[in-house]
Amino acid sequence: MKFDECNHVLPDLYDDLDCAKKGRLNSYLQGMMQRECSCLELSREEQAQVRRIQVVLQNVPQWSDEEAVQAEMAEQDGQVLFCKFFEKHSSFALLTQDCNGLYSIAFVLDCEISPKERKAAAQEVRRLLEERSKSWDIDLYTRPVPERMKYASLSLAVSALIQAFSNPEKIKG
Repeated sequence: MKFDECNHVLPDLYDDLDCAKKGRLNSYLQGMMQRECSCLELSREEQAQVRRIQVVLQNVPQWSDEEAVQAEMAEQDGQVLFCKFFEKHSSFALLTQDCNGLYSIAFVLDCEISPKERKAAAQEVRRLLEERSKSWDIDLYTRPVPERMKYASLSLAVSALIQAFSNPEKIKG
């Protein structure tokens, strides 16, 4: 790989260093950085930047994934209603409410893990969401709920997220 092809990583590494100095380079972002860097032939400057980040990570406590999402939503006057990050792989599920009262879902099932692990992660998310939905006292939809950017009701958003995790083989990424 030519230097010009991999030099696009340097701006991201500067951003990562800035976040790490503030204690905001959560483990999900650290994993993304590691995966991106491991796939590339890094320049000397990029390698030096990665070493600087590693030193900061050893000396500055970092936010958990959940804390990072909570802070981001608080900055937008929203709230996190459900948040599950997996430590052993890059899978997660989020349910948030924005400042206008609309609900959003986000999710990833790591494509690098085995189908068995994907299924287990999906089952865990569904179980946790079903438990949480009882405490919210909401009815879940049994009919398919289309995936949207925003949902007007908590029931629709939770149902869409549970339904997505009912078919883990269809989740990309």
